[in-house]
Amino acid sequence: MHAQAPGEVGGHGLVTLDGRYHMVERVAAGGMGEVFRAHDAVLAREVAIKVLHRSLAGDQGFVDRFRHEARAAASLSHPNIVAVYDWGAVDGIYYMVMEFVRGRAARELLNANVRLEPAQATDIVRQTLLALEAAHAQGIVHRDVKPENILVTNGGTVKVADFGLARAYADGKATQAGGVQGTVQYLSPEQIRGEPADPRSDLYSLGIVMYELLTGKLPFTGETAMSIAYKHLSGRVPRPSTAVANVPKELDGFVLSATDRDRELRPESATEMRRDLEAIASGLPASRSLAAVAGELPPVGGAGSVTERVPLVAATTQTIPRAERAKRRRLRRFTGALFLVLALAATAWGAWVYVVPHHADVPRLVGTPIDDARTSLIDRGFKVKTDPGVYRLNIPAGFVAGVDPEAGTSLERGDTVVLVPSLGPKPVPVPDLIGTALDEARTLLEGAHLKLGAVHREFSDRPQDSVIAIDTELVGGKAPRNSAIDVVVSKGPAPVKVPNVVGDTADDATQALEAQGFVVDDSKTKFSTQVERGRVIRQIPADGRLQPGETVTIVISLGPKHFDMPDFRGRSKDDAQALADQYGLVVVFSTIPNTSGTIVFSQSPGVGAPVTYGDTITLYLV
Repeated sequence: MHAQAPGEVGGHGLVTLDGRYHMVERVAAGGMGEVFRAHDAVLAREVAIKVLHRSLAGDQGFVDRFRHEARAAASLSHPNIVAVYDWGAVDGIYYMVMEFVRGRAARELLNANVRLEPAQATDIVRQTLLALEAAHAQGIVHRDVKPENILVTNGGTVKVADFGLARAYADGKATQAGGVQGTVQYLSPEQIRGEPADPRSDLYSLGIVMYELLTGKLPFTGETAMSIAYKHLSGRVPRPSTAVANVPKELDGFVLSATDRDRELRPESATEMRRDLEAIASGLPASRSLAAVAGELPPVGGAGSVTERVPLVAATTQTIPRAERAKRRRLRRFTGALFLVLALAATAWGAWVYVVPHHADVPRLVGTPIDDARTSLIDRGFKVKTDPGVYRLNIPAGFVAGVDPEAGTSLERGDTVVLVPSLGPKPVPVPDLIGTALDEARTLLEGAHLKLGAVHREFSDRPQDSVIAIDTELVGGKAPRNSAIDVVVSKGPAPVKVPNVVGDTADDATQALEAQGFVVDDSKTKFSTQVERGRVIRQIPADGRLQPGETVTIVISLGPKHFDMPDFRGRSKDDAQALADQYGLVVVFSTIPNTSGTIVFSQSPGVGAPVTYGDTITLYLV
């Protein structure tokens, strides 16, 4: 179906698009086109439609890129990304159908509140990072992250808009003009240099957004886009707390890390940056919710109203005129001495200007010790300032993580160079290892991005080979990521003295040894004519110290191998059996007929007869 272009009839001539989308009102206008709230007649839902300017349709390169990027953006499905439902062209009008978000752009929140509280700004950036994680995982870089593209719903959910469109538009303009397109206040240094953007370029832009949310102003301003771009290339984003005193120092470090001019020194990914932010967020003072802040704004006007974009306020650059040259005085007389003085002065001035160097390049210092870097800069005539430092996984603490301005920059002697020291890997919580087995402790540490260090062993009442202490100094229960954690492991109970039980009865010896925690082996026996039957002949070990739980062996005397037959008469059957076992005799019981057979009446051999250990004897019972 034919559709009229915006502005052709009464300024808002577009009524129905493609026979399906019925325009309700225009809600915004920008560099690429206009945004309408519309009704999808097919699916009976409210949508937002971005209608691109007709001038863009004449650029075939843009059209091709628009189709490719629109397909990519439509593939993104995430709660924090404005969904793309449809796209197409009709009668030379290119459009994209998106989710209609009831809420306000972060720019509107800034306009109404000047700046946001740290917890509110953190919540917006955290949810934006979730959106960037999803997009980067599919290879899509936004390339134009700014408050205008970050929407906050009335329920407090953040949604990022214009994935795909930003890239197609920027690529098209860059091709036409041979330059770099984008919102220069948020562009990363590599984008300004014309290098390919990658996910870390989005992180830089979001770091600038965080600075603006916290302070209510941009870190870099200027009269022209070129002057702002130069500051991105040569300057360092200041700490937000220099503009607003109540910004926590942790957020200072977060912003400085995200906006490092060297993309290699920024967080590795949106995921890593979000984890850093969430660790900071838990310690921020509470503030009103985003839903409450968005709900305080006055409602948007009725049909046909336009949401005006507030232009960025540029700092005024004043031109300082050159001081007027003093009129030359006419000297009527010159003496030879004056000529000599002037000649010497001219010579000295020429030597100072042309011979003595007044500029020096900032050397490459990343990865060198801080003290060495400071000495190197001072030797070149620079003043040196040291920043608080940033966490770096691959740069040890005490070494240089960054330099401002960057290496290769030519400065006058006496200018200040800022060194950013590495604090080493970011601390991570150390898991509770006490009481765990050594292998389990190693697994727990690896899961926490740590590793097992030196293992020291000590005697302890805790089970052997279990961890009884951590031997590494921790700060707040944390240690640097990938660092080694030394532990103390139990060797079991401390050794105790082994008592001498030689000559004791077997029962007394066993009781004495078990009282010290030893295990007793009493299975060994030996004939002896010197040690009474049933007593300990010797023990192994004979003395010294052993750990409780270790074994002590005792050798029990069987008495002499040959001996006189003991007297069994008058004993009960059980007592007689026990006495025979004590002497090592084998008993055969024989019961006299017509008796109860419970008492020994006689024996064979008789009392005092010579017998040998292991002999068989007969006991007669009555």
